[in-house]
Amino acid sequence: MLRRISSNFSSFRPVTFRSGFNVILADMGPGASDKHSRNARGKTTLVQAINYCLGGTLAKPLTPLGAEGWSFTLELDLFGSTLSATRILKGGSRLKLDYPSDLTGTLEAFLDEHSTVSVEDWKFLLGLGLFSLDQVSESGERGISPRTLLSYVIRTEAVKDPLKIIPQQPAWSSREHVAYFLNLNWELVRELSRLEEDSDTYKAIAKATKKNLLPRALRPESELMLELAEAQRELQELQSRVSGFRVVDDPEGLVNRADRVTEELKELRNEALVDRRMIELYTQSIENPEENDQPSGSDLAELYSEMQRAFTPDALQSFDTVQVFHEKLMNNRHRFLSAELERLRSQQADREEKIKTLVESRNSILAVLDAGGALEELAAIQNEQIQASARIVEIEAALSNVRELAEAQEDVRLQKAQLRQETARDLSANRRKLDSVASRFDQMMQELYSVGGVLTSEVDDLGYKFTIKVSTSASGGVTRMQLLCFDLTLLAEGFSENHHPGFLIHDSAIFDGVDPRQVAAALSLVKKTVSNFGGQYICTMNSNDVPEAIRKEDWFTQGIRRVVLDTEKGGILGTSF
Repeated sequence: MLRRISSNFSSFRPVTFRSGFNVILADMGPGASDKHSRNARGKTTLVQAINYCLGGTLAKPLTPLGAEGWSFTLELDLFGSTLSATRILKGGSRLKLDYPSDLTGTLEAFLDEHSTVSVEDWKFLLGLGLFSLDQVSESGERGISPRTLLSYVIRTEAVKDPLKIIPQQPAWSSREHVAYFLNLNWELVRELSRLEEDSDTYKAIAKATKKNLLPRALRPESELMLELAEAQRELQELQSRVSGFRVVDDPEGLVNRADRVTEELKELRNEALVDRRMIELYTQSIENPEENDQPSGSDLAELYSEMQRAFTPDALQSFDTVQVFHEKLMNNRHRFLSAELERLRSQQADREEKIKTLVESRNSILAVLDAGGALEELAAIQNEQIQASARIVEIEAALSNVRELAEAQEDVRLQKAQLRQETARDLSANRRKLDSVASRFDQMMQELYSVGGVLTSEVDDLGYKFTIKVSTSASGGVTRMQLLCFDLTLLAEGFSENHHPGFLIHDSAIFDGVDPRQVAAALSLVKKTVSNFGGQYICTMNSNDVPEAIRKEDWFTQGIRRVVLDTEKGGILGTSF
């Protein structure tokens, strides 16, 4: 319970709170004119000061007071005793605590020698003392925050969705904190929300991979497999070249030598061609003399007869002498051709052997040049081999990443399914309690509008899903009263299970635009609820927003803790800034 708010400046009149119903009322002062207003009287400023003492950030309207040295002191019940916390507006990184001796054992570990506590430790103590929250969530951990819990019980804005404290609040956060108020296993929501985020991330990566938007990071598995096979083949070829490589001291000399051998081979083959043609000609001459225009014995007799008619007998030798000479000549020619054939064939055989030797020599030189080279060439091939090996490692790593991504997606899917089943079991185990919560909310809406209101609880991919629906038009007034009924429902349910501090603060914005009849019913509902559960309700209102019938009620007049007049200088702070 909150007991008192005060300041180190006397212009601010301390406000004392009690259990049950409490209201800060802005009213019309004596002699008020049309130029005076019950708005901007500091009602919201008072709520902001309380929130600041409870570890909240400094609201902008209070910032100018920091330069003047203002501080606020809030007295509240914590850990079964009453203590006070003082926080200066300028800086305000630590709070001064005044507490009874029975709290020494609880607080001393968090206090310095001046009995001050850091804001972070103060938040932890508030979480522990007001909400039974005994753990600290690191930034980005998606845990329960004492400050977020306090934002559900200190409402300065009339948000359309009562399940949230601000419209931008993430779904996982609202679900976690509402589950905590209802004493459900909120950690299931946290784990499922983390898995959902991981799942969304994996889906985005998989989609980008499929569309080849991340060519250097991830590629489709089929594409990587093809690249790996090609890279492995390339590496094998390079390894084979390196293993068979011969270092040549003078590669240029080998090239010149190969050129000389090639030229010699060309000359030898030309000579062989000439000899081959001569062999063919000589062989033909020996085997077929008649085909080579060589005269026979009959041709010679006929020729000799013709010559006798043209020459005198003395001029001609006898035919027998001529015929003997002719036969001797032909025999000599045959021996000559046979001898030439033998010489040419022997020469050709020697040449073929030489050609064979030169061909082998040239092939050997070319093989050396093809399989080897200078040391620099070996180093270049080895460098290519290293690059090919690195490429394989890179592709294998990328392939591993793709497969790990697929495995992670599947793992997340299985974990989500398991956690969702666990959440459904937890919901089923708490169904009776949740039905009671829904019934309480429905009864409250019935009292205000005579229509049903539904607070449902179910399970989806983020865990518990809470929904509020009311069987009437969603006007601004109805939306605000949904928020009031929801907050009262959390107070009644959470306070009984030590997951709620037992107090609830509503700024005047909660009642803006609400029909006076519903305002009257709402205030009566508040009075009944806090009386039944022993809680505390604090609100700020303009007197003209309070129905006349309610203003006449004793519980309302007795619940007025401070009246700030529209003619009062400086409003509730007693100073203008």
